[in-house]
Amino acid sequence: MDAETVKAKMMAQVDRARVSGFARRYGWKFDIDGLVVHVTLRRGADPERDYLLRITFDEFPKRAPSYVFIDPKTKENNPEAWPPGTRHKAGGAGGICTPGTREFHEIIHKDDAQYPWNAERYTVLEALTMTQRIADKG
Repeated sequence: MDAETVKAKMMAQVDRARVSGFARRYGWKFDIDGLVVHVTLRRGADPERDYLLRITFDEFPKRAPSYVFIDPKTKENNPEAWPPGTRHKAGGAGGICTPGTREFHEIIHKDDAQYPWNAERYTVLEALTMTQRIADKG
């Protein structure tokens, strides 16, 4: 699939999330750079701290987007950038354990036929909402 089509499919998903009631409720801020979307979010238990979620859409919709918390200042991977309780350790590298994330489909549940990746079924909005709920739960 060409880059322009991938970007259009990505933007359709991201735009639905950006204008959602959940985005307003949780105060999500979106920054788009090519096929990477940075979403700033906060936890209910930690409302003064910003967490930065990097969503990478390379090979979308063939593969699920990758959801990784990164350092808000350096934008580098850092285990301390993750909100408490959000990183599932299964599969070594682990990740956010919710359908719609690459880490869920390709690492944590890679051999689980119950959860095949499907871009129509598992939306960015749903994965973001579940990520927020997991972060809030801590």
